[in-house]
Amino acid sequence: MTRDDFLSQLPELVKGYEILPETKARISSVDLLMIVGATGVGKTSIIKRLNIPFVITDTTRPVRPDEIDGSDYYFRTDYDQVAADIKARKFVQVNIFPTGDFYATKASSFPELGFAVYAVVADKIVEFRQLGFSDTITAFVTPPNFLEWMSRIDRHNSESDQLAQRLDEAKRSFDFALNDKDTHFILNDDLDMAVHQTEMLLNGKVDTEREAKAREAAQQIYQELTFA
Repeated sequence: MTRDDFLSQLPELVKGYEILPETKARISSVDLLMIVGATGVGKTSIIKRLNIPFVITDTTRPVRPDEIDGSDYYFRTDYDQVAADIKARKFVQVNIFPTGDFYATKASSFPELGFAVYAVVADKIVEFRQLGFSDTITAFVTPPNFLEWMSRIDRHNSESDQLAQRLDEAKRSFDFALNDKDTHFILNDDLDMAVHQTEMLLNGKVDTEREAKAREAAQQIYQELTFA
């Protein structure tokens, strides 16, 4: 099966996907920290600095020059096997990104108990909260302002069509976070401070001052996206 064949079949393959009972039991002792945010806000940088297990995702998107297979992602090109894995419900959850690529996590990618951290798109947060984890924490990462965010996105060198898709996803992401009472806001104006703020959440503490600044920044960025 070619990549194009797989991607064309993907929406039907994942339609109505449900987690297996034994997989649900496997993750029931895991406290999941969900790092959420648009492209270029610094999710990966924060995740790599946290001293908790990072959940590695299976994906069919192409590897980037600075990424390592088995460390950043499991980059799948065995499309027939991926399709078989989906049909066998071997994943905790499945997702199609705005770019059309497949992303999913296997139970074996999670620790047996304790904290784990995973980058989750806003569209899937509610689903993750209902999967059966011991607990979930939602941390939405935002840059300090719109111009700084645009500068970071430029460094990603996205194609124009991909950029449009990512900005559309970003709008949904900001909209969800700003209207969800259980989402915490992480201000990434300084990486060390952003990591420290996230670590506080893991210890059940909230930096109310930085949360307020982060929420304000998110509101301003969302307004820029909405009226652009």
